[in-house]
Amino acid sequence: MRALVISDTHFGAWTGRDLLREEFFLERLAPQLEGIDELIFLGDLFDFLFGSVEEAVTAADGLLGLIAAKLVGKRLVFLAGNHDHHLVHRDEENRLEAALAGGGSVASGGAPGPDFFRAFLERKLPGVEVEIAYPTYEFGGVLCTHGHYLDPHIRLSGSRADRLLTRTLWAIAAGGPEEPTRIEDYESVTTLLTEWLYIAAQMPHGTHAQQNVFRAAQRAGRLVSTLGAPIRGAERLAAQLRDRGLVDGGEPLPSEAHFDAVVRDEARRQASEQPLSAPAFPRPLYPEPTVISRSDPSERALEAFAKVVENLGWGGSGRIVFAHTHQPLADVESARGERVRYWNTGSWIYEPDLSSRQAYGRYLRYAWPGTAVLVDADAPQPRLLSMLDDLNPLHGGPGLPAP
Repeated sequence: MRALVISDTHFGAWTGRDLLREEFFLERLAPQLEGIDELIFLGDLFDFLFGSVEEAVTAADGLLGLIAAKLVGKRLVFLAGNHDHHLVHRDEENRLEAALAGGGSVASGGAPGPDFFRAFLERKLPGVEVEIAYPTYEFGGVLCTHGHYLDPHIRLSGSRADRLLTRTLWAIAAGGPEEPTRIEDYESVTTLLTEWLYIAAQMPHGTHAQQNVFRAAQRAGRLVSTLGAPIRGAERLAAQLRDRGLVDGGEPLPSEAHFDAVVRDEARRQASEQPLSAPAFPRPLYPEPTVISRSDPSERALEAFAKVVENLGWGGSGRIVFAHTHQPLADVESARGERVRYWNTGSWIYEPDLSSRQAYGRYLRYAWPGTAVLVDADAPQPRLLSMLDDLNPLHGGPGLPAP
């Protein structure tokens, strides 16, 4: 028995380029759907936090069509992530309303997921068995989960300008327990943040309002950073030298010409897709709906997730596949000393960190998209698959083709 685990396509998101709505990237994924028994989608199939439901569902047509063609007689297992977490919240609301209408207690157990979503998948995928699970699913002795529970355990990082909006959102979400120890604790923090962003994104012109708020936060953050410039002068100079390749910072860097071309391309893409709100800065930056930056070292998120595994007692299988961070990982262990090996599926959304050439280089290293994890019940360990590695500029590739 073999399963392909994939996640974080983020269909409909205005924050980046959802690659699997394009034929080129569907063709890269298609061969990996041959010969598998299950496709496990580990969350954030849709982006309901930074895109409308209608746009997200429409953008997924190509991928769902490919799955329908390749997996007849096979299974699709769907687990929600934080960006499509509204499906979980909607299910809870449905159960409560049914209990109120019937005069009984709130139903527990049973298959998770609202009936409309299950019916939607079954209509889109005739001949494919559909299962909805949450928050975990096990295949071949490997535990699979989206991984968004790690957020309360990880500290904010990055510049004041780039993280101001994220700090604001999470300051509100932190009204939950400081040290979550139960699934209910993690859910309370997740729901507070995701439902707020979901409501905003679904309002008329809601995504444009989100963009305007984020750009205003960028401006305010840049002002605060300027006021504190003397304190950080030495660090900024060192970063500039590293970006110019004059100091060995231990990180490979793309060429300056390539970086400038990517900045121009992203600015053009944003301007063409969102003519009502052109980028306010020459290097477009995107909001982080988690406290993790895709250009952060991956060890930071791994340690936070290992804390979740410890708190919830999920380490029994010894092998865990998670997602959420957009940073693919292959057979690594955390520093916490537990006997657990971790894999991360990575993502299929292109959101380069263009705050500096060094940050872009770290993005290429830690968060290049186009990955998945293959779980073979007869193999000793899962295997990370990189389907766009030949395009990575750090490996001599040309970068992603234009849309």
